[in-house]
Amino acid sequence: MKKRYFLILFAITSLLAQAKTDDIEKLKRVMSPEDYAILTNTYVEKEGKQIYDLLINGELRSKTYSVWYKNQNMYFSLFNFFEAMNFTNYTQDKENGDISMFIGDSLENVIISVKENYIDYRVEKLALKKDDLVLDGKEIYIKSDIFKSIFLRNLRISQEEQRINMNLNFATPEEIKLRLDLTKNMIDRDNYKQEIVYENKNKLFELGYLRTEANKIFTRDKNSDDDSFKDDWEARLEYQGAFLYGELNAEYDIKEHLLGDVKLTYDDIHNKHTLELSSFKYGDNGARENGIRFWKDKGYLITGSKDYILKEDVPIGSRVELIYLGTVIDIQTATNGQVIFANRNIKEDREYILKIYTEDGKIYERIINTTSDYNQQNKGEWEYNFDVREDHVSDRYRINAMTYYGLTDSLTVGGGYIKEPRTINERYEYVDKGRGELVFSNSIKGYQYTLMSGGEKAFNNYVDDVTLKSTDDEYKYDFLGQIDIKDLRLKYQQENFGEYYSDKYEKVFSARWKPIKSLELEWEKVWKEKYADLSWSEDEISQRGDRYRIEYSKSYKSMLVTAEYEKSTLLDEEDEYSLNFYYTGFRTFTTRLENTWKDNGKYETAFSVFSNGNDLFDYTLEARYSEENKDSFTVRFNLNYNNWFNFESEADKRGNQQYKVGIDRITDLRNPKANIRSIESSPVEVTAFIDMNNNDKFDEDERVAKNIEIKLAGETKKTNSEGKAIFYGIPNRVLYDLNAEIKRPNLLQTPSPLKVEGKNTATIEAYLPIKPMSTLTGKINVAEILQLSEVEKAKIYENIIVKIKDFSGKELELAMPDETGVFEVSGLLPAKYLIEVTYIGIDYSIKGVDEVIQLSYIEKGKDGNLFVFNFDNEGIKLMKNDWL
Repeated sequence: MKKRYFLILFAITSLLAQAKTDDIEKLKRVMSPEDYAILTNTYVEKEGKQIYDLLINGELRSKTYSVWYKNQNMYFSLFNFFEAMNFTNYTQDKENGDISMFIGDSLENVIISVKENYIDYRVEKLALKKDDLVLDGKEIYIKSDIFKSIFLRNLRISQEEQRINMNLNFATPEEIKLRLDLTKNMIDRDNYKQEIVYENKNKLFELGYLRTEANKIFTRDKNSDDDSFKDDWEARLEYQGAFLYGELNAEYDIKEHLLGDVKLTYDDIHNKHTLELSSFKYGDNGARENGIRFWKDKGYLITGSKDYILKEDVPIGSRVELIYLGTVIDIQTATNGQVIFANRNIKEDREYILKIYTEDGKIYERIINTTSDYNQQNKGEWEYNFDVREDHVSDRYRINAMTYYGLTDSLTVGGGYIKEPRTINERYEYVDKGRGELVFSNSIKGYQYTLMSGGEKAFNNYVDDVTLKSTDDEYKYDFLGQIDIKDLRLKYQQENFGEYYSDKYEKVFSARWKPIKSLELEWEKVWKEKYADLSWSEDEISQRGDRYRIEYSKSYKSMLVTAEYEKSTLLDEEDEYSLNFYYTGFRTFTTRLENTWKDNGKYETAFSVFSNGNDLFDYTLEARYSEENKDSFTVRFNLNYNNWFNFESEADKRGNQQYKVGIDRITDLRNPKANIRSIESSPVEVTAFIDMNNNDKFDEDERVAKNIEIKLAGETKKTNSEGKAIFYGIPNRVLYDLNAEIKRPNLLQTPSPLKVEGKNTATIEAYLPIKPMSTLTGKINVAEILQLSEVEKAKIYENIIVKIKDFSGKELELAMPDETGVFEVSGLLPAKYLIEVTYIGIDYSIKGVDEVIQLSYIEKGKDGNLFVFNFDNEGIKLMKNDWL
């Protein structure tokens, strides 16, 4: 009986033991050796320094990595860690031992303060406890949980094999270098995504725009014997279109049968310079003056030492607001595609905005800076200004040519030639002059300064029989010195003239100070002298005097107030006061009140009301009064209805009146039915296509995309069966975004920014790439040589991480294989990517792989974008699309 009980007990014990063995094997397969040792109570506590194999991102980087054990806590060596991955982008303070490092692509700053016991990283300051750091000579050990939070994404430790596998949360120096090299190669192959701008292609000829203006005029002149209304009429045509690979502008007066100004313009033909071939109307007898000009347009003209005139090309028929400090201070309607502002508030070194309302309802802005650059150039840059024009009266021509070149970034040299016809002794003679300039600009102790010196002299020697002056004495030289010290500008200017001129010299020293943004104070000391002449009084020959100016400009909400006081002690210069108000708070119109007083007691005022552009009714009302001429009280009213009907009226106090009634219409000769209201505009033909190879180019084998909503300049149109959408009347010289609204989830617009900018009236051909989304499928193939079971293979798959990155190193997607080793990443464009496959387990010392892969567009139902990676003792390798 005892023997029987023993046999039964032995059998039960054996069965339990077998069951326990199976469970243990399962635990070993899913747990790390360290975790298993702790669970089974076989973990051996360690103290002091231990040596481990260190794997970083699956690759063995050190066999002597130092780990410190203290009070059952594990500490990782910092400098051993840096050395293992060749990291040198850190410094250590020699006095307090603090360490500052910059890690990853974004150069994130991490500071470890040994003295103050804190770690500063990711905009977070972590206070350390006394036992969070261990110092051993020059080495620093950091507690494992803190170390992991700063540097690691995953951490696996095998106590049995003395092995640590760290998966980093930042890019190593080698990875960064690899990506930089790859990015450089991509840029060299023009595959790196950049902004794409579509512009007009210069054409030999293409029909353009025709503007028709016709008005009936009724006039009453109270000064004539018959003060009844008299009627007259006027009509003209204006054409703009592509011609001879440039832009042709021409006018024709229908009533007088006269051809007006004709210009053939080539914008930005070289380094932002414009070439213009012109034929100008001279008088009303059919005479003409031909000319050619090549220049760099800065958007403003300087007519005197302080007088600035803004001059800008805009779409014909546009209303343009001049904005300063956020408030409209003037408004003009374009004439022949140009606006000119001569407002007294236009000063040196200010920023103005031109807000342009085109007649087809579009609004855009241009910024004008009136900074005096004295024609300075960067090193190696040129600036040209050549102007040649016939002179009808003398039957000769005029030449004005100037060239500037940057010898260095600080020194610019300029030279020019002037040739002009002049009446000398009742004959027309050519006077030739040359000019040279040197401009030097630099800074001293952070203060910018400029020095400029120039001279001009006539080469001929003509003597006037009346004045006895010789052109040999027609010369002048000038000097300028300027320095900006914070809000203070000091400037000295001097001009000296030869005896051919009336003036002998003029010297001006000025100081301009802006203590606050709204207030500007200026003082000038002037020395002027003329050559002695019977026509000048003694006071006029030699003058010494001062000019003072105080200006205050304050903008508050919708109101701008400007006040200015100018006083001069020089002869023939009057003191002047001005107080102006500009208000834009009304929804549909803007008001302006300008007042000026002079020291002779004369007062002048002007009140204006003008509509905010882009309305059905476009109007301007102005009333002006001058105390100097008390009869001068005028009222002017202009009205344009829907860019078709035009009405103008003007009347004064004496009863003089004039009225104009007529039409103003613009027609696109390529599509006469299109509602085109701005002649300075371009049609845009957009073609949407499926970009199968992701090169942003419309290749022959790529198909168009139908029914795609295209958005441009506030308009939306759908592509037709040919993938095209045509937009008419897009204003020129404005950069517009080109976008698509795609409602199919498997299609996406190119990430490259698309822009459209018209330079002339030729049709712009723009292409909008539509990217089809692709799916990447991968397979991890465990080599047969490892002789692993399916369960063991599954454990390997669980410890593999797949990262998809762009060429800047940005992580786009993260994936892990399933139990069969297959992984998928969807929603990718057909492009080149970096794929990183890393083993983060501790059972193998396996080097991961970084490879460049190309995803392609795959038709529905077809296989493609399949990538296989082989896993063996030598590492992980991409098998170049071989599906096993």
